[in-house]
Amino acid sequence: MNPLQKIQTWMKDYSINVFIINRTDEFLGEYIASYAERLQWISNFSGSSGKAIIFQEKAYLFVDGRYTIQAHEQTDSEFFLVKHLQDYWNFLEELCFEGKIIAIDPTLHSVEEVEKIQQIVDNRKSNLQYLDNNPINKYWETQPFYPQSKAFIHDLKYVGKAGRDKIYEIQESLASTFIDYYILTSLDSIAWLLNIRGNDIDYTPLLCCFVIIPQKGNVELFVEEKKIRSIKNELEKFVNFHSFESIYEFIGKIGKDKIVGMDEKQTVYNFKKICLNSDITINYLSNPCTYPKAQKNEIELSGARNANIRDGASITKFLYWLKNIMKISETNEINAADYLLNLRKENELFYSPSFDTISAFGPHAALPHYRVSPETNLSFENNSIYLVDSGAQYRDGTTDITRTVVFGEATDEQKDRFTRVLKGHIAIATAEFASNSVGSTLDPLARESLQAIGCDYDHGTGHGIGSFLSVHEGPQRIAKNQGLSDGIIYPGMILSNEPGYYKINEYGIRTENLIIACIKSNNTMFFETISWAPIDRDLIEKSILLDNEINWINIYHQDVYNKLSPYLKSQEKEWLAKVTTPL
Repeated sequence: MNPLQKIQTWMKDYSINVFIINRTDEFLGEYIASYAERLQWISNFSGSSGKAIIFQEKAYLFVDGRYTIQAHEQTDSEFFLVKHLQDYWNFLEELCFEGKIIAIDPTLHSVEEVEKIQQIVDNRKSNLQYLDNNPINKYWETQPFYPQSKAFIHDLKYVGKAGRDKIYEIQESLASTFIDYYILTSLDSIAWLLNIRGNDIDYTPLLCCFVIIPQKGNVELFVEEKKIRSIKNELEKFVNFHSFESIYEFIGKIGKDKIVGMDEKQTVYNFKKICLNSDITINYLSNPCTYPKAQKNEIELSGARNANIRDGASITKFLYWLKNIMKISETNEINAADYLLNLRKENELFYSPSFDTISAFGPHAALPHYRVSPETNLSFENNSIYLVDSGAQYRDGTTDITRTVVFGEATDEQKDRFTRVLKGHIAIATAEFASNSVGSTLDPLARESLQAIGCDYDHGTGHGIGSFLSVHEGPQRIAKNQGLSDGIIYPGMILSNEPGYYKINEYGIRTENLIIACIKSNNTMFFETISWAPIDRDLIEKSILLDNEINWINIYHQDVYNKLSPYLKSQEKEWLAKVTTPL
């Protein structure tokens, strides 16, 4: 039996009609350790976002527009029907028939999600069953072990603010909400708050742990002692230490007269369940670390600028190699990505990649979040497009940059689409907007030129970036369909600017730089671009560019040359001067 059939057999044995699986862990992060890849185990889908609804005789996988094609390719259509994530809730409501038993693992679903499922179940007169043990853990015989990396202190010269000071500020914000203890489970928030990092999750320097913040006094850190042994002396002045599993016992003993706070979007339901069983009052409060973490201080912003210059030099060396040195008959997606990684490893303060490099040639470039493997690895050919989306973790900042290049000649259509994407990129880079804006007010600017000819792209235009933390950080983003509750763009936030275009089975285009949100004296906002690498002139159709757009490209390319040429060898510098000459 395959993994799905094993779970369906278990469902029949225990009279469970529906089993819901999310691609997540007990911290509800986007990036998870290999032990938590339960959705991939059961479906073979490896994307970073997805949900599955399993029935005894059929199964459905829900993914967003980034992964539609990938999901079809990775899953067996005999067992999984792929649907768009936007249809998930309506689908669940339609299929949740009266008298059914719906099972979930309460350690892997947010409070908000479970309450929404509970409402559907109540309306349909079905039953929601909370599992004490996830069956996937039982049947996944090769499930990796829980990560055991050692924590380390992230130096004050990179973070700009001591952990003790951050804690005081968060506690002051809690005092006004009458919350006695706040449960913090978001790993990047914990890392930011305590100025600690780890290596429990690939590409993101995080430590698997929980924190409870009291209104006064030391915070309570729940983590195995051996993981933080080397840094306890530096933390013990403002941290109390507990074993990882003891958080459930700790919460149970808080007392009925206390109020416990949690973020219903970021906290798993199991913590609410424990509070309810202990008659503890719950107060929902958005993660108080989210905005302070997202608004970088001057030390963090300076680090981000410096990291992106070093990183841009590596990207430029890579582009020079692609255009001038590599033997196209001997190059493929994997060895190209390896070449780029080796360039980055030479940079000062390099720690790791910030995500799995999207090294996508030809038709693979049409998959926005393609991940190369030995089975899919394509060799390069002339007169084709190559898209490389990559980034790095440096001690002083996190990077993420995408460039699209052509080997040989581009078609007129490819030049047109590339230039329209570039026009959208420039529109975001040069936007001026009101303070307190959300990204949905800016998103149409990136799509306007594409939509003028009936084209678009099915992903967001920009996401937030952490500081030696997650390459995807909220609450800031630039995307369609944002509500008033979505993140306001404040000064000091770092975002990506990455419109794209994808022609299925043929080619894909995306141009991405990082931008810092800044404020003018008149209280209007604008963006400062901080990513540096040449944009492929062989793909630009100058005739559809406006004068201000041509001017932006010329100024940007002059800055690219000025900032990066000191890092380049003479031949690389000569080539960069050539490809950054004014249009």
